[in-house]
Amino acid sequence: MAAGSSNYTRGEMDVDSQSRSFGGFMGLTKYGGTAVALIVLMPTLVFAAGMAWLPALIATIVLGVIIGAVLKLKGLYYVSLIGTSVFVAIICVLLSLLAG
Repeated sequence: MAAGSSNYTRGEMDVDSQSRSFGGFMGLTKYGGTAVALIVLMPTLVFAAGMAWLPALIATIVLGVIIGAVLKLKGLYYVSLIGTSVFVAIICVLLSLLAG
């Protein structure tokens, strides 16, 4: 490219769509990474640390709330955290009843 033949002027390009894409990617990374960490934590506490499922679930919820506060996650995160915890508790109770 020859010097002086460019029509580019620094700071005049519309980068709104790139900014929104990057923000979406960072949000997905933040929420997804937190979800994966909590999903891995509970089975680790149950199977590797030998905790019962209820204390492991409570510890996972407490850590999830702390992580949510530190990362300043929105209210939907807490709703999904509690909803998933209730679902996991129901499954664990049913499995405990079946195991006898």
